[in-house]
Amino acid sequence: MKIRGCTVLLFLLCSNFITFDVYADMYKEPVTLDEIIVTSERTGDHFQTGDVDTEQTPAFFSVIERDQFEGRMEDLAEAIGKEAGVQVRQSGGLGSFSTVSLRGSSSDQVMVFMDGMLLNDASGGGVDLSNIVLSDVESIEIYRGITAMNFNKASIGGVINIKTVRAKDEMILNASAGYGSFNTKRYSGFINHKPGKWDYLISGDYLSAENDFEVVNDNGTVWNPDDDRVERRNNARVEQENLLAKAGFDLTDNMRIDFVEQWFSKDQGLPSWNNSADAKTSLQTRRNINTLKFTANNIGGYGLNTAARISYTDKEEEYDDSQGSVGLGQQRSIYDTARFGLDLFLEWLSSVHSVNLILDAEREEYGVKDLLNRKNPNDSKRESLTAGIQDSMVIFQDRLIVTSGLRYSRINDDLKSAVNSFGEILEGRTERNDYLSPQIGIKIKPNSRLTLKANIARYFREPSFFELFGDRGFFTGNDELRPEQGVNGDAGLEANLPFSGRLFNRISITGSYFVSNVDDLITRAYDARGVGRAVNISSSSINGIESGINLDFLKYFRFSANATWQDTENRSEMGAFNGKDLPGIFESSFLIRVEGNYKGLKAYCENAKESGMYYDTANLIEAEDKVESNAGIIWSIGGLLLSLEGENLGDNLYEDFNGYPLPGRSYSFTIKYGL
Repeated sequence: MKIRGCTVLLFLLCSNFITFDVYADMYKEPVTLDEIIVTSERTGDHFQTGDVDTEQTPAFFSVIERDQFEGRMEDLAEAIGKEAGVQVRQSGGLGSFSTVSLRGSSSDQVMVFMDGMLLNDASGGGVDLSNIVLSDVESIEIYRGITAMNFNKASIGGVINIKTVRAKDEMILNASAGYGSFNTKRYSGFINHKPGKWDYLISGDYLSAENDFEVVNDNGTVWNPDDDRVERRNNARVEQENLLAKAGFDLTDNMRIDFVEQWFSKDQGLPSWNNSADAKTSLQTRRNINTLKFTANNIGGYGLNTAARISYTDKEEEYDDSQGSVGLGQQRSIYDTARFGLDLFLEWLSSVHSVNLILDAEREEYGVKDLLNRKNPNDSKRESLTAGIQDSMVIFQDRLIVTSGLRYSRINDDLKSAVNSFGEILEGRTERNDYLSPQIGIKIKPNSRLTLKANIARYFREPSFFELFGDRGFFTGNDELRPEQGVNGDAGLEANLPFSGRLFNRISITGSYFVSNVDDLITRAYDARGVGRAVNISSSSINGIESGINLDFLKYFRFSANATWQDTENRSEMGAFNGKDLPGIFESSFLIRVEGNYKGLKAYCENAKESGMYYDTANLIEAEDKVESNAGIIWSIGGLLLSLEGENLGDNLYEDFNGYPLPGRSYSFTIKYGL
């Protein structure tokens, strides 16, 4: 589907027509600005200094609250994959490798944060969403396109910010257990206590699944269906554990110190291309995140707030393909990533301005240990320094907000030379690169029911070590990669219309047009053997429309739907690929959901469809349309919560990644009890 210019013009003309009369009335009224100093409590009990003020940001965003996924056998990928403009790709069942795309971006172009701390690391490959446990999560913020200055790293696609549960002024205890298809088991526990100035919070989670769902094995002969057979998925088991511990102390009413530790462990099998029952390939992941944060609000009574944080992240991955059943040869390696970070957030609030300043310094060390004594890339280092400033000017009684910002980044890379496991020479080099990333956004709110937004920004992304070295499985390195740089923009509206009638209670509508142009886009190309390599595309473009509607009716029911259409184009100088669609990105997606709520009882059904995706750069292998129907019932009474859910009820078989099938029909049951 091609997005024509006339569609965009019609969209903008309609927006202007809607608001013309409203503005005419607005300027007849006198405007008086009251002196108001706003502190970090301005948006509720869960708001902390450093969080994005969603009342001011011009970005298009959505927020998924905890009650939308709590007590369910659902992972992060499933929770966010139902939002407009979001595409999630999974390599298998629950706990399998999962990535996210926003508005047609690659997974590497989406920055994923946890409590404002960046999870993307220089080792690359995009953030694996399956390594983030929902039992820890309070809410999920999805910012599409422009990146608020609260985050130290901007991106072409957007930002996903995972907010973990925060201590509350009460004693909370709960535990849950769940069981589902393919021998899926989940257990979790939670405790929160604040006896005085001290508070603590502990959350634990365990998940295991065999993921032995039925798949169709074509034995590598796509054009010969006679040798196809249906069998169980082999070596796709997963077992993971997670522990989150927080402790905080209120030094004064406006000053606080917090310590957080999150430990995560996962062991998983990696199926072979032919689903061999003898395959033993595995990936073990161990991750530990430690942060110490100091917060001070309304310093000196001048509306000055600050948050400073020191963080350390250690991640170890052991990839074992000693039999050579997944990659091009035998391989067993350990990948160590250590990151040290120091960041400072400072904001000054007045009646007209909200000024944010960020300073961030990071040092990341990446090392490979070859346990089979081959020569892999030596240790590499990446140091980054980011400084940014943003000003949100609020005028005409909050009816117009103009937000402008500028980031400066310096990236220092120390890449060591080596010979990789495929015998290729990888030249080492030391690089120093400086980047400026300006952005500006406008938010117009002519009345309480209508909001108009528009944004434009410039971004960059350095190639990851994985793209440079390609040191595992079917992927080789490319040490000649150039950084990608791009510009994205959007414009649209949000309307919220309450009703007092018996039939309808409220209706909200969102719609936006977005565009992204990237030079030297880094993408992955595969040869006839299926071996992948990161390459630069001289130019590419993405443009599309995303829309959504929520309708509350008959007091107890809600209808919601969203749709995304996007047109991607490879503008490479290579004639064979010029004009082709970018791989791995759908052309259209739709979701329809109906939900009923009555006295603690909630039931829902939904239907989703994604279509128009190619697996390869040459557009020779087209993915089948993905159609999925889900339904569930959740009952909450007192401290007890019961849920019964079914996914992919149509038992449709699909592959987000070519050769990696997803489960068919599945069911799950969860019970949770809390005090």
